[in-house]
Amino acid sequence: MYQRWLEAFHAVAIEGGFTAAAKLLKVGQPTVSAHVKTLEDHFGVELFLRRGRRVELTPAGQSLLTITRGLYGHEREAVAFLRAARNLETGKLTVGAIGPYDVMELLEAFRARHPKLRLSVSLGSTAEVLERLERFDIDLGVLGHEPREARFHSLFYRRHRVLVTLNAAHRLAKRRTIHIEELAGEEMILRAKGSTTREAFERALEQAGVAIRPVMEINSREAVREAVIRGLGIGVVSAAEFAPHERLRTLTVSNAEMHTYAHVVCLAERRHRPLIGAFLAIAEELARGHGPVPSVGRTTSKGPAVNAK
Repeated sequence: MYQRWLEAFHAVAIEGGFTAAAKLLKVGQPTVSAHVKTLEDHFGVELFLRRGRRVELTPAGQSLLTITRGLYGHEREAVAFLRAARNLETGKLTVGAIGPYDVMELLEAFRARHPKLRLSVSLGSTAEVLERLERFDIDLGVLGHEPREARFHSLFYRRHRVLVTLNAAHRLAKRRTIHIEELAGEEMILRAKGSTTREAFERALEQAGVAIRPVMEINSREAVREAVIRGLGIGVVSAAEFAPHERLRTLTVSNAEMHTYAHVVCLAERRHRPLIGAFLAIAEELARGHGPVPSVGRTTSKGPAVNAK
């Protein structure tokens, strides 16, 4: 019973009158007056000095207000916070990705629309990003594969051509394009197994029946780049990830389809959450600007799908 009495007292105290308190509590003014009077009578204490339509807190009322602020005083702050969260003016979005390039493009656009939100980004393997999504450690992932599992919602974002990279002193360095057959027998620097760039390259080699000579396997794109710069072999790189260097050249393979893909992924049950939905909307908008969805292999409305590792 005390709760309604104390709520009425607190509303009158912060609003400065019974009529305003009644509007705040969405009840009639007689109800507010009755609750406050009952509270005073029950404990035998005067909480307000009533001066016509004006009311003033007595010393006892002032002391009680310091207590009720802790009970009810944070309600407005809580409501203001929730409204700000609804309007994407506060909160934190966490994103996992297998590489920095597409995710940073997405976050640049997202931050331009919602500058007050905090952002957190972590890089990891496909398996790590999916696991963190399932544990609710992150809100979204940017992956090179479209997950097959129905518990994930996936949006095709874009694709990037895979380029051949070689040292400027290599015999092919003055060319702009080559046929994939011209790589037969070449010494190659490969990314570690699981790299989407390597997968695209090896599929193209297999389809063309071309055999290369792998001389080194490296789990870092930066290390592959350094090895090619030093002339240790030829490499392949997604166009989005290529970093120019005076001793590097790139070639386009004109007769083979080699691409990496980017998909924005979240848990299906969370796709309509305000922060996640806003990010997906921006990703979809940017994706339309990148051109039509490519039809490579199995295609769905979300874009091309490949087997996830």
